[in-house]
Amino acid sequence: MENNEKYEDLKNNPALKDISPEKLELLVSLVSKAETLKQNELMPFFLSITKEAGSKGVSFNDAETEIILNVLKKKMSSADIKKIDMIKNLTRMISKKAK
Repeated sequence: MENNEKYEDLKNNPALKDISPEKLELLVSLVSKAETLKQNELMPFFLSITKEAGSKGVSFNDAETEIILNVLKKKMSSADIKKIDMIKNLTRMISKKAK
């Protein structure tokens, strides 16, 4: 799938209807880059983009993060998928307690 098709798929995703064009372009870029990585490179890639985005003041909401993770999970090992799911569950629990 070419970048234009990916852009259209993400652009038409109801979970991203209010996303800024800049963030949408970043998401498309991340998805494209993730597809070129090897399975063992995906977890470090996700962690590094999260850190880099945070340092630039860019954050992803739950829907945006879910889309990124769904793309990455397609190539991840089952062990890495379990790690991601565990982190997501812990994050949800912490955010519920903080409210």
